[in-house]
Amino acid sequence: MKKIKKHFGFVSIVGRANVGKSSLLNKIFERKISIVSHVPQTTRYQIKAILTDKEKGQIVFLDTPGLYVAKDRLGKYMRLSLNDAQEAADLIYYVVDVLRSPGEEELKLIENISKLDKPLIMVLNKIDKADTFLSNYIALWKKLELKRNPEYFMPISALTGFNVDKLIEATFSLLPTGEEHYEKNTTLDFPKELIVADIIREKLLLNLKEELPHSLAVVIDEFERRNKKLIFIKARIIVERPSQKEIVIGKKAIQLKKIGTLARKDVERRLKKMVYLEINVSVNKKWRDDPEILHKLRYFS
Repeated sequence: MKKIKKHFGFVSIVGRANVGKSSLLNKIFERKISIVSHVPQTTRYQIKAILTDKEKGQIVFLDTPGLYVAKDRLGKYMRLSLNDAQEAADLIYYVVDVLRSPGEEELKLIENISKLDKPLIMVLNKIDKADTFLSNYIALWKKLELKRNPEYFMPISALTGFNVDKLIEATFSLLPTGEEHYEKNTTLDFPKELIVADIIREKLLLNLKEELPHSLAVVIDEFERRNKKLIFIKARIIVERPSQKEIVIGKKAIQLKKIGTLARKDVERRLKKMVYLEINVSVNKKWRDDPEILHKLRYFS
């Protein structure tokens, strides 16, 4: 019997903030892989998610932060994460939101992506709501007369799943042949502590005022398996001002209790263990430039 050739490769998911990169990843896996909110720069880490097809092979998706102007050490990390993912990838998904008109950020991304000698799929997201600027994006790319054009212009919906199966088919067809790098049951290459921190941060982003989320981070100070069934986790929310600390805690600590309950339930679903979650709040007005804090957050080694 002729052996079937399998494909293996890394796919970098890039695009400006809030175009649906993390939502697409979650839809591909039909589970929460990356946190999602309406707040720009929700994704700070580079997340590796592994999709294995027993006949076609394996895809490693690299979910990256959105295009971001670096103003501090955190911003520089996010830019490095984006650039590293583009360099490491065998294929690039360039995701755009067809409900938003192309802007200056698109031109910068297109110029950068076109310089890479890699296959490219232009993923035109939110087609379920409208195709308002669909033709604008395709025309913009062609108008620039760049050396590299996308192999596919793929209209999709990360919300409904429309055309996501076709996107995966196209992806396998463009990846090189090779052996799988991960066990077939592995879907995420990301430390459990950072998963917990991201879940807590997601609950904060979804439940607090819009002016606050950019100014906070979550550090896991303790992560200990107490027995086969229970994990003890001590987390710390870092904000920049005392007034922000008051918002996070809320009157009679109601807000913090709500965040803690929502996060604990989500963490238990992800880790499939009972969790005791203790959350404290501290103030550090320069945490985004603090090497020690960024090291604890694993943004820098």
